[in-house]
Amino acid sequence: MSEASIPSSPSRLVSIARQPIFDENRRLWGYELFSVGQGRSARPDVEPENTAISVAASAYMGLQQILKQGQKIMLNFDEMGILDDMPYALPPMHAAVQVDEQIFLRPDIPEMLERLKSDGYLIAVRGFSGQPQFDPLYELAEIIAVPVIGKQKAEVATLLATIHDVDARLLARQVDDAAGFAMCREAGVTLFEGAFFKQPDTITIHKITSNAVSRLKLLKRIEQRNPDIDALAETIQSDAAISFRLLTYLNSAAFGFSQKIKSIHHAIRLLGWLKLKNWLRVVLLNDMSEATAAPDLLQLSAQRGKFLELVSQRHDFWGFDPESLHLLGLFSLLDAMLSTPMDEIVTFLPIENKLKDALRRDANNEYLPLVQLAQCVEENRWEDAGVMMQQLNLDREKVTAAFREAVEWADQLTSMGNGELT
Repeated sequence: MSEASIPSSPSRLVSIARQPIFDENRRLWGYELFSVGQGRSARPDVEPENTAISVAASAYMGLQQILKQGQKIMLNFDEMGILDDMPYALPPMHAAVQVDEQIFLRPDIPEMLERLKSDGYLIAVRGFSGQPQFDPLYELAEIIAVPVIGKQKAEVATLLATIHDVDARLLARQVDDAAGFAMCREAGVTLFEGAFFKQPDTITIHKITSNAVSRLKLLKRIEQRNPDIDALAETIQSDAAISFRLLTYLNSAAFGFSQKIKSIHHAIRLLGWLKLKNWLRVVLLNDMSEATAAPDLLQLSAQRGKFLELVSQRHDFWGFDPESLHLLGLFSLLDAMLSTPMDEIVTFLPIENKLKDALRRDANNEYLPLVQLAQCVEENRWEDAGVMMQQLNLDREKVTAAFREAVEWADQLTSMGNGELT
């Protein structure tokens, strides 16, 4: 969700996206970072060293925020990255160096990994075959990351017992729903990555709150076509909490305005309604959210909205309205954010019925494949995304570029804690 872009060559941009990793209590443990290039490959992150290079060059704007919050970062390294000492660009005690099993068989790699561990880096293994030749690697590892999608509880428990023989934690990948999370946790898994946090937990489902209703009504007002800006400014200014946050933010050093902004009318004149509306959307969703993963869901919502908007703009043969697609992506995680069924939420949303059906995940809805494509790319499932792009007749380069730009836009929008106007 967070992103940086640097020129790795005159014709190529490389960006950094992230996936959250949670512990067994659904607390944020850290992030796995992956690179997103711009090219014809169905899998844009074909050069894993670009991730470390981008982070090492301090181009990744989200790194300091992650480290400040005491969370870990996990990056995948290939043989060349390890031999070139690229992990040392990252802060020890906060970084997990992830490698594939086969790399361990290459000359000098075992010694390099032992040195990294002694210098304070976590060693993570991607995949677990259990072959005896990799036992020394498993002994080094603090984390072993494996996909668990489709596995039963007994299978996960057996895998976990094998891994625990070498005293490493299991990171369950591709945990696709709350039931899968609960099953893996009961088996003893302690780290989780996947789509489960994007879905409401049925244990905590409740009726939508009065605060959320008021925020949804305000959201509906700002989404009106050709709105009365003066009336909207008065409505926003009557909300003390939002007005305070907006004016405090705009008067901060980040903007450096020569004159103090004293009213919402003044802010609209200086910034323009479109920029202010983007900020307000994020703030209103943030105010409504009651999920434990609210910050990540918020940033992911903004990212998904921008991604769908850009994809529809660059494939105009679909005939979809880019602004409507933006709202579809922005609202697509509201059920997880509010711990409320989407059927109840959509009655308050300022979108057409077809978009509401897509939010309900109607299997026959024409918009739903685009939402599913967004989920594939944000979860780094580029093989699945490649198949979907072919089925939807979408250009790979355009989709990859849209994703790269969306992560950057969302990171800027939600930076500094309150959401930056861009």
